[in-house]
Amino acid sequence: MRNIAIIGTGRVGRAVGAALTAAGYRVAYGSRTPGAGSLGVTEALVGSDVIVVATPSAAARDFARDHGSALAGTLVLDATNDVMAVPANAAAAFAEHAPKCRYARVFNSVGTEVLIDPLFDGDPADMYYSCAPADQTQLDELITAVGLRPVYVGDQAYDVVDGVMRLWLTLAMGQGHGRDIAFRLVTR
Repeated sequence: MRNIAIIGTGRVGRAVGAALTAAGYRVAYGSRTPGAGSLGVTEALVGSDVIVVATPSAAARDFARDHGSALAGTLVLDATNDVMAVPANAAAAFAEHAPKCRYARVFNSVGTEVLIDPLFDGDPADMYYSCAPADQTQLDELITAVGLRPVYVGDQAYDVVDGVMRLWLTLAMGQGHGRDIAFRLVTR
């Protein structure tokens, strides 16, 4: 069984953590202000094989800076969104401060409502993601455990994943479709 640290105790972190717990993973929540079921960030990282960063974007940069050496060799899943910036991801912060971590961009392109209930007419919504090819199998497993269908868009294709998030925001908020929408790749 894998041990997963969820850094951030907001809606996204709690939704992903609850789904992974239900799928049988050991989940520890880490927060800068521990309490109510969460540990301090350093304590949550101990023994973790995978780290989901689900914090505000500035806190993700601080996390990479403050804990970079502890992340060496660990798979870090960036679920943050700096929606006012290009890029919206924290890849540069992790490359600078935690260059030996294994970075992936995922869990950022749907609303929390979809993370909690990913089925639409009985079929899972898609989760688009980017990671190194060596981590693809593990990401597929984790995304499936959350109840979503993994769609790999390539290595270091973080801007593509950010584009999916921006499309979701445009449709959900800008076009008034609401937060309970998702995407599905169809092929012939």
